[in-house]
Amino acid sequence: MSEPPADILRRLKPIPTYTGHPTTAPLDIVGVAPDGIPCRIDVVEAAAPVLLLFLSAACLGCQDLWEGLGQLQTDLGDAARLVVVTRSPRSAPTRGTRTDDGSKPEDAAAVAALAAGAPPGVRVVMSSEAYAHYRVAGPPFLVVADAASVRIESVAWGVEQTLGTAVRVLGGD
Repeated sequence: MSEPPADILRRLKPIPTYTGHPTTAPLDIVGVAPDGIPCRIDVVEAAAPVLLLFLSAACLGCQDLWEGLGQLQTDLGDAARLVVVTRSPRSAPTRGTRTDDGSKPEDAAAVAALAAGAPPGVRVVMSSEAYAHYRVAGPPFLVVADAASVRIESVAWGVEQTLGTAVRVLGGD
């Protein structure tokens, strides 16, 4: 049985989730690397802005972004650090389990396989808490943040658009 359209519409959120300037405060990301080792991504104390790219291994629209991580990192240069954020991994091998926000947890092995293709310096962290804090309804999504503010929250529409949005927000050409 499918979900009634009215229930689906009630859950929809406009993108971006703000008018004017984002109101989300920057927050360090705590989670695990795809290999299960705990990790932390400094955003609040970061020396440079951070491009948080919220992706999923199961998202068809995310595939070109996973494949384009090298281009994104190269073209960003020193303007920002590139960090990929996925939802937290499943804690048990039960399929179909949903997280508190109704989303499916990530398959750590699938994320690890995609992360293996990331260039050196691109960090991948699995953190559903980051999804909740930055109000990411679903991937692909991007957030550019620095110690003082979240500069933009937006849908990531491919490598070129994502790069263009980030460069514009960071004050580049």
